[in-house]
Parts: sequence; C-alpha cells; structure tokens
Amino acid sequence: MSEQIPGTYPDKMTRAGTYLSGLLEAAGRPVLTPFEFFRLIRQMYRDSGGEKLYLRHETPTREDYARLRLLLKNKAVIGADRDYGARMIRVLAVPDLPAENIVCLVDPVCYVSHLSAMQRWGLTDRSPDALILTRPDRKTAQEWLRSYMDAALAGTEDNPYPLKIIKHPPRVRRRQVHMYEATTAGAWIVNRSDGVRISTLGQTFLDMLQKPDLCGGMTHVLDVWEEHAASHLEDIVAAVDTAASSLVKSRAGYILDERLALRHPGIERWKALGQRGSSRKLDPSKAFASVYSETWMISLNV
Repeated sequence: MSEQIPGTYPDKMTRAGTYLSGLLEAAGRPVLTPFEFFRLIRQMYRDSGGEKLYLRHETPTREDYARLRLLLKNKAVIGADRDYGARMIRVLAVPDLPAENIVCLVDPVCYVSHLSAMQRWGLTDRSPDALILTRPDRKTAQEWLRSYMDAALAGTEDNPYPLKIIKHPPRVRRRQVHMYEATTAGAWIVNRSDGVRISTLGQTFLDMLQKPDLCGGMTHVLDVWEEHAASHLEDIVAAVDTAASSLVKSRAGYILDERLALRHPGIERWKALGQRGSSRKLDPSKAFASVYSETWMISLNV
C-alpha cells in the first residue's frame, strides 16, 4: 500500500478494499452519495499505478461497485446512514457532522436559508427548531445537478450512478428539516470554515421580505432590519435590485427610507416602481390595513 493513504483496517481485507478504505477516510466526508463513492472507486483504478491491487477490470463496473461496497460494509468500514438509510454511504471512521453539513453533502443543489441563515450570519438571536433550506424548482434543480456532475467528472469519465433530486427525511441528525423550493433560486456562497452552502448576506435580507413567515415573521424581520440594515446597506440594495417583484422593492424601500431614514440611489430608483393595489401589503400574512405609505404604496399592516 502507498504510505500516503491512511487507515488501519481489519485483517483479510483485500488490497483494493484497503486502498479504497484509505481513500474514503482521506476524503474526510462522513456521508457520500453513490455518485461520489463510484468516483472514489474510479480514482483508485486511475491512481493505483504500480500497486498490485488485483483489480478485475481496467475501469470499474457496476459489479465492482457492488462488490466493493459489500466488502467494506462487511468489514465495518462503511454502513447505511442513520437518517438516509442505504441511499447514502456512511464512512464509519470519519466523525459525524451537524445536520446542515450532512444535508449539503448529500444534496449539492440546496443551501441554508431564511431564519437558519439569519442565525448563521448573526442577524438573530433566535434558534430555529427546523433547519430551513432552499433549492430551486425541479427543472432548475435537475439542470444544476447536471452542471455539478459535468464539473465533477473529468473528460469523458462515466458514472453509472448519477445524482438525482433527493427527498430528505423529516429529521436529519435529530433536527427537523424544512425544504423550501423556490421558482427563482437565490444567491448563495460556501462557508469557508465548514463547507456549508448558505444564502449570501444580501440574499438573506431579501428572503426576509419575500418569505417573512420563514424568517420569524414580519415583526421580527423589522427588528432585524432596524438593528442591522444600516451596516449592510450595499449588500441589501444589490440583492433587492435582483428581485423581479416591484412589491419587494417597495417593502425594502419603505423600511430603509421611512422607518430607518437611510439614503441610497437604489432606494430612489425603487420609488418609480410603486403602484396602488389592495394586495400590496408590508406583511403578506396579514389582512390589509388602512394605514398606508403614500410614497411606497403599501399597506402598513404590521
């Protein structure tokens, strides 16, 4: 065995099994999709070089995948994930991670959002019971998965275990999971410290106006904006500018302009988008109120 591949495993493990076990541990991921597991098998075939692993074929097949997965399962190197079952591969030597890490590992098209993102950005002191996630609608999600797989696969590399849109269990790592599927996916980044995908700071503020019910309610949203909006004005304006809805721009404009007395050229641009209508409310979950902003043409029903 090559010395750079770590791991000590049970006696009577095949050389290929030992090598693959080391790759799994070195990858440092507690859970893998079948897609990622097969990629590691391909890496073993590609990188083994002069190692005498007694591989049966020049490139791995479905039969090799099944054989190696069963071997490592029988040797207690891998197992079924406690929440996703046999759909995912749990690498037993790698320490487990919190729910948000696990969900992002098994679902590359979702990201932490709304109240959960607000907490991670330090915008709220609330601790949501549910982990709130966003991913795009099914058609867009499938396009994202294809792009992800194209980027992951080198050249003409084939993988008989393509990623599919996954249905998450109700609870992951003892935490309730709430998946919001958005027609228009928001902007997100990868947190450098733990690899979790999270809505950008500006997107998180925008989400508060689009789905305040997922952000602690409009009253809480107003409290958060009053405390933090001035410090993040550029991010907020840039994110709100991307919104297709003029109503969202009116909500943002009212809060920034009339409640917080903040000034920005973007806020002035939004004023021209206002229009009257009984459905234009600051809080979409409450009934229309007679108190009204003439400038922003929305009912102040909070």
